Amino acid sequence: MKYEQIWSAVDKLARINGLSPSGLAKKAGLDATTFNKSKRIRPDGKQRWPSLDSINKILEVCNIGFEDFYNLAETGKEPERSNTIPVTEFSSVSEAGMPLNPEKWNKIRFPDCTADIYALELDTDAYAPAYKQDTLLVLAENSEIRRSDKICLYKKDGSANLYEFIRRSPSTLELCDLNSKENISVRLNDVAQINRILWASQ
Repeated sequence: MKYEQIWSAVDKLARINGLSPSGLAKKAGLDATTFNKSKRIRPDGKQRWPSLDSINKILEVCNIGFEDFYNLAETGKEPERSNTIPVTEFSSVSEAGMPLNPEKWNKIRFPDCTADIYALELDTDAYAPAYKQDTLLVLAENSEIRRSDKICLYKKDGSANLYEFIRRSPSTLELCDLNSKENISVRLNDVAQINRILWASQ
């Protein structure tokens, strides 16, 4: 395998598992900067290859063999994965509107692969500090919503936003803005779907 193929496979393996290269390194018990692009070239300008030990560690935490990694590097073929859920960037759903189209999304590993579970990667800092950019959110469709649950609210106008749920009246939803902590009301007639956030990566 060539130098570029090895590093490309590391980056792809991180993406497949819903992580950044630094997140993959941390998950494997390595220094967070192990796979940083700045570490891929030595101070003298020569190429720095990832160590066999670091490769073995990421293969172990990603539950794949070296043959899978080799195929990923050589051909781009992703390893066979079980327990996966669909994932896409938050902007792709907040801009596209309803309905969600998860059959066209990427896949990541997640212990619970129930049909109504999916993931969104926050490619915005609009919800910091509650949820920082690059946070992976796992959500459930058709889930019961309780007070203080964090939700993704899809409106009929095509917008999608994250809130904390307070209460539901016969005609409105009472919600809390995650950043300003101000309460707002949304008419139920304007709502397309409410999905509960089950888990966040941060």
